[in-house]
Amino acid sequence: MRLLRPFLLALGLTLMNSSAAADAFHTPDPGSAERRQVLDAARATVKQKIGRDVQFVVRQLRVGDCRAFLRVEMRDGDGRVIDYAGTLLADAAREGYVSPVYVALLRREGEGWKPVADAIGPTDVVWLAWPDRYDVPRELFED
Repeated sequence: MRLLRPFLLALGLTLMNSSAAADAFHTPDPGSAERRQVLDAARATVKQKIGRDVQFVVRQLRVGDCRAFLRVEMRDGDGRVIDYAGTLLADAAREGYVSPVYVALLRREGEGWKPVADAIGPTDVVWLAWPDRYDVPRELFED
């Protein structure tokens, strides 16, 4: 029993710490200022890169520790899945090499958000490497 007690204590502390880390991340409520700020920063980045305004259908948004992970489906102004015609991605989209997905890892800077890494139209899960590459907790990326 003496040898078991330190093990159980260590196990309990580990479980508490991993639970606390998971609790440190949240999904901002629709309509909240925090959600709007993250989405606005991401939309501005997409517009800068492809030269087109987009709407987002949020599939995943997690915020915590001054970081945010966003996975969305991009839509045109009329609500249809984005058409890349007239953008730098038009040829790749015609060949099926681009999806309507946008993913971003953002960092809070002052009152706003700045992208650290992002991908427009990924056809793979490019963000799986981001926790290690950008020293971000994996819990940020969990659904």
